[in-house]
Amino acid sequence: VIQPDDIAPTIRPYWDAGLAVRIHSNGDAAQSATLDALAELRLSAPDRKFIFEHAGLFSPEQVARAAELGAGVSAASHYVFYLGEAYQSPLGPERGNWILPLASLSAAGVPVTLHSDAPLAPPLPLRAASVHMLRSTREGGELTPSEKLSAQEALESITIDAAYALGLEQEIGSIAPGKFADFTILDENPLVIPANAWSDIEIWGVVIGGKKQPLDDK
Repeated sequence: VIQPDDIAPTIRPYWDAGLAVRIHSNGDAAQSATLDALAELRLSAPDRKFIFEHAGLFSPEQVARAAELGAGVSAASHYVFYLGEAYQSPLGPERGNWILPLASLSAAGVPVTLHSDAPLAPPLPLRAASVHMLRSTREGGELTPSEKLSAQEALESITIDAAYALGLEQEIGSIAPGKFADFTILDENPLVIPANAWSDIEIWGVVIGGKKQPLDDK
């Protein structure tokens, strides 16, 4: 746990050594402090990767500032489905709408990915992506529908943007010359089926080193 004024000094030695930063920053007060620290750090490295982990709340102003400062977001996928409605009372109506505003972040140009934080949520990327296309809650509701991701955004959040958050976008995350030819082959195209069916998509097989390996290949 780092006090707000200590964030930039704590990060500085690693930043000056050329390392990217991934920082657990969750509430809106934390985002303000972390964005302040990033603004200070950006003076010496305008392009260094800086990822907000979990990123529970972002106000509209913080969304704009994250984009301006070149931040990325690795969101805890379970906040909307498992906790979205439970958080409404303690947060209040305005801040309750700030839970993982991924569509706003994406529209602002912030790379957005999802992680499970397992065992807090199951490590099922397609399920996590579908939740953020639907903004569905476990109580059966819909949390801030304006923050629904498109199918393309949702797919990117568990592929190329996930690779970006890990600093591996030049090696994995998309199919392109020069990247590792290791990836999963789905049984259906998620871009042409409803979001609520993504969790049921089966795995046809994988490609390892450029060689197809069907799951039923004995």
